[in-house]
Amino acid sequence: MILSDRLESIIELIPRGCACADIGCDHGFVSIELVSRGICPRVYGMDLREGPLERARENVRAAGLEESITLMLSDGFEKLEPGMVKTAVIAGMGGTLITDIIEKGMKVVEQMDEFVVQPQSNIPEFRNHLRLKGFEIVRNNVIRDAGKYYFPMKIRYTGRCDESAALGITPEDRYGADLIREDRGLSEYLEYEMNSMEKILERLLSEEGDHEERVRDIRSLMELNRKIYSGTD
Repeated sequence: MILSDRLESIIELIPRGCACADIGCDHGFVSIELVSRGICPRVYGMDLREGPLERARENVRAAGLEESITLMLSDGFEKLEPGMVKTAVIAGMGGTLITDIIEKGMKVVEQMDEFVVQPQSNIPEFRNHLRLKGFEIVRNNVIRDAGKYYFPMKIRYTGRCDESAALGITPEDRYGADLIREDRGLSEYLEYEMNSMEKILERLLSEEGDHEERVRDIRSLMELNRKIYSGTD
């Protein structure tokens, strides 16, 4: 099966040899590949809607993997007991929703090892929340797929809360501490983001109305990008 670069970036972060929960499994392609590639011996594909689960059932049957992939109608980790899985995938949804799924499923999450998330929005706020709630980001990646950038992360729960996260969003929250240190595609994203912000700034400056605060915020972020870019380039 040929997967998109976005889905491949998720699979490559999953720890090997662990039972996995695929939260929001949709068509079931990630679940199927995790088993067929020998990465996970068992996967529980969970989705809140029956429609996606039926498509996943068809795909799992076609792959002949009914014995290794269990599909469940479930709100996040709701149908799992602690210890049933040691890793998970939570992707294809906003950062606020992923945060909610994790917090509701903490009895399961606390018993897991490393797992993978890929928030589609509110990414700086998501990283900040992880620090505040006792999670460690083991690895940040950045991948471009079909003209859009995605930020898959491997994380784990440690219980060690970083109280400094309450002070606000840091550059590390915005872009990922290890990506800032090692680049691994961050400079390309920074260039893309800078071009986007320049267009927004040009539009705001040409429009009537009070955009002073918004213009100030964009200029501040552009300056931050320049500083980080000069260190990664």
